Amino acid sequence: MQFELKNVSKVYETGQENITYGAKNINLTIREGDFMALVGPSGSGKTTLLNLIAGLLAPSTGEVFHKGEDITHLTLEERTKHRLDYMGFVFQDYQLLPVLTAYENVEFPLQLKNIDKEEIKERVLWALDQVGLASFKDRFPKQLSGGQQQRVSIARAIACRPSLILADEPTANLDSKTSQEIIDLFKKLNSEFNLTFIFSTHDQRLIDQVKTVLYIKDGQIADQKEH
Repeated sequence: MQFELKNVSKVYETGQENITYGAKNINLTIREGDFMALVGPSGSGKTTLLNLIAGLLAPSTGEVFHKGEDITHLTLEERTKHRLDYMGFVFQDYQLLPVLTAYENVEFPLQLKNIDKEEIKERVLWALDQVGLASFKDRFPKQLSGGQQQRVSIARAIACRPSLILADEPTANLDSKTSQEIIDLFKKLNSEFNLTFIFSTHDQRLIDQVKTVLYIKDGQIADQKEH
């Protein structure tokens, strides 16, 4: 077991007669190698749940465990280090730094860790090779297509050697062909390296190809389906 959420709720607004839940009484176990999608309408709580798993939000009630350790009450600095050590992130808008090359974008988070320069170089080149962009390492984001930019963001995520990758609408800005190529890349990384993926998505192609679908409604897990 990697992560476990026990009776986790997140309250955004409170009043005598009005409580808004971003998440409500969530119980969820995430195992190594899971390939999972969170599905639901906008405002259903998908992103809140991702942020609770990532430690970007602290739960109002309940506990979050990682490998059996209660990480609910880590300080902000401790949560930041925990994400850097164990998690990778892929975003809808790629979030690449435009003044850095593909190589430098992948390199940047590694420079925040206590890793020597030779290992950083090895990890960056390995990650770019995994996503098929080794020959594009010196290009800037504006010189890359949307699909290539997303591949750079995936390389950046896996270069840190995470055990969990959280991806928020990772195919939303891509055409059908490129979306499938990115999904195939996710599946390859999941299969070859047993990397755990949790997606927040509206993309039916991705929903159809994950192993587990969690349907989120009003901050709760309304249903779960296995493929």
